Amino acid sequence: MNEHKSFTEYVVRPSDTPKIRFWRVALITIYMVFSAAYLFVFGLLFHAIALVVLYPFLLYALIKLTWRFVRVEYEYAIEAGMLTVAAIYGGATRRVKCRVELSDATLIAPYDESRKNILYKEKISEVKRYAEPESGSAFVCIYEDKKHERRCAVIFEVTDEAKRLLRLANPGAYTLR
Repeated sequence: MNEHKSFTEYVVRPSDTPKIRFWRVALITIYMVFSAAYLFVFGLLFHAIALVVLYPFLLYALIKLTWRFVRVEYEYAIEAGMLTVAAIYGGATRRVKCRVELSDATLIAPYDESRKNILYKEKISEVKRYAEPESGSAFVCIYEDKKHERRCAVIFEVTDEAKRLLRLANPGAYTLR
């Protein structure tokens, strides 16, 4: 392994939460209701066979457009002192959610029970959560958002390589205690 490497990139798929399970069940219910209503209206009421033939294509399009939002992965990249968090929807669409200049960070530490109250004590304006606090690899980064003049926090998951780069980017803010 190259200890002089100055970037890392990794993808984490969060575990299923009750919220995600709820939305999956809700989407499946919507698909079923759409199917029943479409086939009833155009098949039985209007006898429009040409529109019934269109049904599989419409259902496919509906599923393709909506199901990706319940299959989200997070990509974390640390490069040149910048932490970038991106959401990958359905394995295809990538959207950058957060960029943090690590030199602006006042605290980079593991997000455990002792750190949960620090977000309230530090008067954080915005908390961006891209990891589950219960996971053993969750970290919190508190930083100054100079553009909007407020204190923000981002919770993200780390690997051993990411820990090394976080410590390298801002050793004064990095702590394991």
